Amino acid sequence: MDGSDRVVAFYEPQRPAADDDPGRGRRLGIDVGTVRIGLALSDPDGILASPLRTVRATDDGGDVRQVATEVEENFVVEVIIGLPVALRGNSTASTDKASAFAAALAEELDSRLGQRVPIRMVDERMSTVAATAAMHASGVNTKKGRKRIDQAAAVHILQGWLDGRKRVLNTPYSGE
Repeated sequence: MDGSDRVVAFYEPQRPAADDDPGRGRRLGIDVGTVRIGLALSDPDGILASPLRTVRATDDGGDVRQVATEVEENFVVEVIIGLPVALRGNSTASTDKASAFAAALAEELDSRLGQRVPIRMVDERMSTVAATAAMHASGVNTKKGRKRIDQAAAVHILQGWLDGRKRVLNTPYSGE
């Protein structure tokens, strides 16, 4: 797959698959926004997603470099990015932004690490709405908690991937 094939792939939502799963390790979930980028990180067993941090979106690539540093420092084996498609399934300006971010992150990681870290795009319809509702239900003021909402949206995206991965790999979890 050359670089252009990889960019096209960033417009297609994916689902977990056993044949291309990188195995045990941390996953990073990303909610790309126009102002902020929410990050969530899984445990090494890929069971639970937790909020990590919020990065300010930039036009100069600083946001991509910050996220690449998180991938590197946390030994991330797979990146899951929310693909914000419209409710009818068509692309939007936000879809283009998330896809461009994914392509830039892939390039940055390839040059830093000398190897490809799989980047998966997932349908994130309603993730921010779900995160906002959950934050509101827990008593967080949405205006003051915007950074946390972005992280919660990233948790929602990543946890959905982890749950789907568990079903595909049929790995029972006893909770012990």
